[in-house]
Amino acid sequence: MFRALVAGLVFGVLAGAPAMAQANEADIARAAQLFPSTLPLKERHAKVMQYASGQLGTAEEQRAAGFALVGLCNDDQYGPSCLQVGHSFISLGEAYDASAYNYFDKACGLGEGEGCSERAILELDGYAGNAPQPQKALAGFLKGCELNNGPACQHAGWSYREGSGAAQDFTAARGVYEKGCRLDAAEACFYSGFYKRLGRGGPEDNAGAWQDYVKGCDLGNASACNNLGVMQEHGVSRPADLAGALASYAKACEGGNKNACNNAGIFAHYGKGGPVDLAKAEANYRKSCELDYAEGCYNQALMSWNSKTDLPAARQAAEKACRTEHVAACNLAGVMQLNGEGGPKDVASALVNYEFACGKNEGIACSNLGAVNYSGLEGNPVNYPAALSYYTKSCDLNYAEGCRSLGLAHENGMGQTPDPVKAYQAFQKACTLGSPNGCHKQGFSLYTGAGVVSDPQAALVAYGKGCDLKVGASCYNLGLMAYFGQAGAIDKAKGRDYYRQACELGEAGGCERYGWALRDGEGGASDAAGAAAALAKACSLGRASACTQ
Repeated sequence: MFRALVAGLVFGVLAGAPAMAQANEADIARAAQLFPSTLPLKERHAKVMQYASGQLGTAEEQRAAGFALVGLCNDDQYGPSCLQVGHSFISLGEAYDASAYNYFDKACGLGEGEGCSERAILELDGYAGNAPQPQKALAGFLKGCELNNGPACQHAGWSYREGSGAAQDFTAARGVYEKGCRLDAAEACFYSGFYKRLGRGGPEDNAGAWQDYVKGCDLGNASACNNLGVMQEHGVSRPADLAGALASYAKACEGGNKNACNNAGIFAHYGKGGPVDLAKAEANYRKSCELDYAEGCYNQALMSWNSKTDLPAARQAAEKACRTEHVAACNLAGVMQLNGEGGPKDVASALVNYEFACGKNEGIACSNLGAVNYSGLEGNPVNYPAALSYYTKSCDLNYAEGCRSLGLAHENGMGQTPDPVKAYQAFQKACTLGSPNGCHKQGFSLYTGAGVVSDPQAALVAYGKGCDLKVGASCYNLGLMAYFGQAGAIDKAKGRDYYRQACELGEAGGCERYGWALRDGEGGASDAAGAAAALAKACSLGRASACTQ
């Protein structure tokens, strides 16, 4: 488990050096000449390492350096040399683990905290046929931590966190992580900050978490950079700093943190902490997806699908996220599969994905299933009871367009007697939830008294919401009501302005009436050229009566 954490100088030439008994007289003489015992231990070790690592000397001199390094450990009891001999054995493979263990043990006994940590890693994983010894490993990590080795503190934190070698103990984990951070162990800084942020193993300490994340990020821990970005973004402990958050997310993404890549994508997509940069947003989402983050895949897919820039990539990303049960991605994958976007039509898979997402309470997926059953799409038979059930669930899940569709279904009867009361109730909820056409339909029901007592004033409110939400028909109806005084005094100026808005939104009737008002100077000054343009647009939109004006 921890094998990959073994750190230290590895040099192939030392492969023969540990076999000290095989050293010949030439090796011994050469070592004595190159590395005389009169040199202080620290200087002799440094010089030996220059040769042993291949920086200096011939092959024979490098072999002699290996022999000298072993002698520094065995004869001179110099801890750093023992540590390096241990690393050299580790570099030779598992067959040499027992020898590595012995030299790490010597280094530990000579006060080298890293030696204690490396010995403990072998104990934790099991070596040379020995079973894993988590309790002994924890003791070794703790001794290394006492000797101020940061990674040893970090590993001890892992042991306490996972309950390896002792009962799970977040308080103890937090303590050794904090010490490991002070000793420049990057991952220890992340966990120390994480525990302080959550109040795990001790009181919540956002200021301390901030400092730990900063240090961990500076030391290259991508998760610390990401979590620092979250604190900067949301103004935790200090005022919000979106530019700083973006820089932290970018650094974390470069370090391979999948959440950070998605966060950096969001910032670039929506111009948070810097300018909008859609290319960078897409690249960050894509990297997040490549790192197997479902939300990043979904964002990549949604962005590409909306822009229609790379539909095959969008579909692949949506399907990938769906395979990890990301419900919104399953709905999007279903849409693309049903429509044959980014690949061939796959109705069966689309329905499976819709069913899954709806079953996980994704309202839009339930609405899509309602549409399939209501209209008999793609060869599926019309099934009104199923459609009603799906639309009802979608509306119950507060999906605005699901409520609008439910209202239309009740209004049309779905093969049964229409129910205007239920239709109005669904339209009302759809409008409350922000459906533009739901507001229009609510306004129409209130105006005509379909399923509710006629109330022109309330209709004005509903139409007003629809018009604000860019529904041309709502603006047109507001214009009619103002122009003819259907909910109060006649106000041709207001009516003319609503006609203008309707026309700008592509409503043919609005263009025609706006053209008449401009031609006749009603609600404002006459404008022959403007009138001609409005009537021509109405004609182009299919309003036959405007074509002869």
